[in-house]
Amino acid sequence: MSAFLELFSAVPRQGPGLAKDVAWAVAQAGSEGALSVCDAGCGNGGDTAALLAAMPEAQVVACDKDATLLKAAGARHFGVPRLRVGTGDLAALEVLPEAPFDFIWCAGAIYFLGTVKGLRGFRKALKPGGVVAFSAPVYFSPPSPEARGFWMDVPVPDEAGLRAQVAEAGYELIADRPLSNAAWAALYAPLKEEISRRRAEGASAEMEGVMAAMEQEMALWARVKRETGYQLVVARLA
Repeated sequence: MSAFLELFSAVPRQGPGLAKDVAWAVAQAGSEGALSVCDAGCGNGGDTAALLAAMPEAQVVACDKDATLLKAAGARHFGVPRLRVGTGDLAALEVLPEAPFDFIWCAGAIYFLGTVKGLRGFRKALKPGGVVAFSAPVYFSPPSPEARGFWMDVPVPDEAGLRAQVAEAGYELIADRPLSNAAWAALYAPLKEEISRRRAEGASAEMEGVMAAMEQEMALWARVKRETGYQLVVARLA
């Protein structure tokens, strides 16, 4: 197990977000009833309980291709009714036995595929008129070099650009909004605590390197958070 995965499997989530963000997205979609739902790229299951709560009649599959995070998700949600935790690739959700889905939730992962490419791939895993809710990075204002560096110079659109990508992929935008600073605190506050705990107990050189890198990321976020962040998008298959 890499030190990075070891660290992140021990904290509640791998990206920013709150249960109320899930509830907002579900409400915007008007998704209710006995639906088929995918928590795509679920990590260690940080949003899975919120999905189950927001959709009390839905059947949910939480999938990830990383075995370490998936093991943590399975342990966290062991025996939960209406839920299957299993291996699944963001780029091939259509092969899951539960597909096609009424609703796909994808928090902070789609930009690894490229938003347009990822959304086009999701089309194969959605029922006609199905909904996807995802978070992806945007710039809220013309970015400084530091803000670009936060995303390691991966191409990041502004809010209008992200909406254009949604339309390009063949979806109708229902609603979108930025994730709050509280959503980022839900990621970083437990991570700080976990780093302090591991450092006090004595960490390996590899783990110390990962922890130092995450501390640098958190410090940089504090400087650029007015310029950039995640946008939560809810869109329907056109």
